[in-house]
Amino acid sequence: MAYIYMDESGDLGFSGKEWTSKYFIITFLLSSNTKDMELIMKNVRKWAAWKHSKLYGSFYHATKENQRANKRVLDLASRRELQAFSIIAEKDKVPMNLRKDVHSLYNYMVWELLDLSQKRWFLPKWEKNIFVASRRETNKQLNSAFMEHIKSKKYDLYKFDYIITAPNQMKGLEVVDAISFSLHQKYEFKEFELYSVIKNKIILEKQIFN
Repeated sequence: MAYIYMDESGDLGFSGKEWTSKYFIITFLLSSNTKDMELIMKNVRKWAAWKHSKLYGSFYHATKENQRANKRVLDLASRRELQAFSIIAEKDKVPMNLRKDVHSLYNYMVWELLDLSQKRWFLPKWEKNIFVASRRETNKQLNSAFMEHIKSKKYDLYKFDYIITAPNQMKGLEVVDAISFSLHQKYEFKEFELYSVIKNKIILEKQIFN
């Protein structure tokens, strides 16, 4: 059994305002061991307490933490048996029809990354893959539509179960959040400090709409 944790970085705004991001990134983290994810985040919380610090909230979120905490998560992740793959959209190059329907854009990017994962044999075959996404919307209808979109894509060699849950319920979502954040720092700001810690585990970075 393998777990595929998904997270995104950046935003889907197309206003061109200074607070909107230039890139939107979706990242998958593949791991066969949920215990590894729990141990990583348990270690980070103990480390933060030892440093007389606290993580920002009830769950880890890279954008709210300091650089040292983010590096700690990524360093521990880089020592585990896991793989990450990512799809990157430069928003200026996104087709107009998808700019007008950001939910379709989101689903399209997830599908493209799943498709690439299948074609390049990243995912375990003939075993159950648990696809875990963070609860990104409180709207139940949108969550349902998102999962139906993924379920509609058939894979002959793959078996999928699907979970949408809060990040604090699945520690792998906290770890993939750190990895996705490091990729966004690289593309959005040309800052490589965090990315360099985890780059040995990132097996795919695919830019689309180029």
